[in-house]
Amino acid sequence: MIVYNVPVTYPPERVNGLMVSGLMTPPGAKDATYPRELLNELEPPQLGKDIYGHTPFRRGHEAEFIRELLDIHAYNFRTARFLMHRQPWDLFVAEFQHTDTMAHFMWKHMEDKGADLPEPVREVAANALRDIYTDVDAKLGQLIQESGEDTFVVVMSDHGHGRLKQFFAVNIWLLQKGYIQLKPDAMTRLKYALYRLGLSPSSLYHLALRFGVGDDVFRSEDERVNTTKRRLKGFLLSWGDIDWSRTRAFSLGYGGPIFVNLKGREPQGNVEPGAEYEALLDQLIADLKTITEPAGRGPLVSEIYRGREIYSGPFARRGPDLVFLTRDPSVLGTGLVEFNSKDWFRRMPRKSGSHRMDGILFLSGPGMRQGYSLSGASIMDIAPTVLALLGVPVPNEMDGRVLEAALSGALLDELNITFASTEGLKPDLAPTTEMSPEDEEILVTRLRDLGYIA
Repeated sequence: MIVYNVPVTYPPERVNGLMVSGLMTPPGAKDATYPRELLNELEPPQLGKDIYGHTPFRRGHEAEFIRELLDIHAYNFRTARFLMHRQPWDLFVAEFQHTDTMAHFMWKHMEDKGADLPEPVREVAANALRDIYTDVDAKLGQLIQESGEDTFVVVMSDHGHGRLKQFFAVNIWLLQKGYIQLKPDAMTRLKYALYRLGLSPSSLYHLALRFGVGDDVFRSEDERVNTTKRRLKGFLLSWGDIDWSRTRAFSLGYGGPIFVNLKGREPQGNVEPGAEYEALLDQLIADLKTITEPAGRGPLVSEIYRGREIYSGPFARRGPDLVFLTRDPSVLGTGLVEFNSKDWFRRMPRKSGSHRMDGILFLSGPGMRQGYSLSGASIMDIAPTVLALLGVPVPNEMDGRVLEAALSGALLDELNITFASTEGLKPDLAPTTEMSPEDEEILVTRLRDLGYIA
C-alpha cells in the first residue's frame, strides 16, 4: 500500500509499503515518511515551505496567498504521481486539501467577483476557486488514467463547502445565559467590566485592521509586538477567568458542540449524572430553540441531538452532550473562541467559506454500475467498501456498510464479500518516532490557524 498526505498521520506508522504523512506534520520534519529514507527521494518542498502545511492568509496579500497555495497544490500532485509509479501497490491513497483552504478564504471573492479588491488582484481572486477545482479535475484524470483500466477508483470529499456569513459564538451565549460562571476575584471583575465596554480580541483585531496592520500583527514574530499582545491579553476575559466549580456547560469544537460540566468526567464537574444532567440538557435545548437568526428570519437552530443519539463506542462518553445544526448553514456555531466579543453573532473578516454536510462520492472501475446515482451514502461507508473491493474481510465492528448498490451483480459474485470479527487482534500501528514539545507547539499553532482549536 501507498499512503500520501492524509491528515494527522504524523508520525507515520510502519506499513506494508510507503507512507508520507500529511497535514499537521512539523515543517522540515526528517521523519515524515516510512521508510525514513523515502524522504530523500522526494522533490524538495516548494517556496521554502513544507509540503504538508497551511498557507497563512493575510488581507491585502490575496495574490501571494493564491500563488503559494497553487504551487504547493501542484507539488502534491507531482509527488503523488511519483509515488504511484515508484513500486507496485494494491491500495493507493492520496489526499489533496487545498481546494478546502481556497474555499475558506476565496468563496466571497468568487461570489462578488473580487469587488472589494484592487484591480490587479480582482480577477485572480474571483477565479481562484474555479481554477483550483479545474486543475484538480485535470490532474485526477491523469492519475486515474495512469492507474490502469482494472483499477477501482474512489473519489470522495469529507464535506462540502459554501458561503460563511457569520459565526454564532456559543460560549458567549452560554456566559450571558448564566451557564458559564466567572471567578469572583477583583481582576476577573475588572476584565468583565472591560469586556462589557467592548474590550475584546475581536475589537482589538478590527482596530488593527483599520490601521492596515491586522493580520501582520496577528501573525507577527517580532518579540516586542508579541510582548505587547501578551500584556493586552492579560486584561482580556478568557478561559482562565471561568469558575469551573459553578459552570454547568461550555462549548468546545467546530460547530459549537456543548459539553455538560459533568461530575466524574470533567476535572471540576458539578452536574450530577442522572436527573440533574437530563434536566440541564432539556433546559439547554429549550434555550437553543429560542434563538433567532441575526436577520430575524426565524429560528437559528434546525436540529439538536443528544450525544448518545449520534455517538457510540468505548469513548462516546467523552464526546459532546449536545450537537446542533443551524437552519442557515452560512451562520456557523463555534466553540473555538473564548470571549472574543460581547456579541453572539460576529462577521469574520478573514474566512468567507465554511463546510457543508454533503460532500461528493464517485466510484468507477470494472464491474461498477454505470450511471447509477447513489443515495444515502455516508463517509463511514468508504472504508468497508474499499476493504470489500480489496477482497479483505470487513470487520463486524466497523461503522458504515459496503455500498453494494454501486456494484454490479457479477462483481458482487466475484468479490464474495465476507465479514469477520477483529476482537483480540492487535495490529502493530506504533508510530515510527515521538514528537518533541517544539513540534507539538507547531501543531497546536496550525490547528489554531485552521480554526480547529481555540
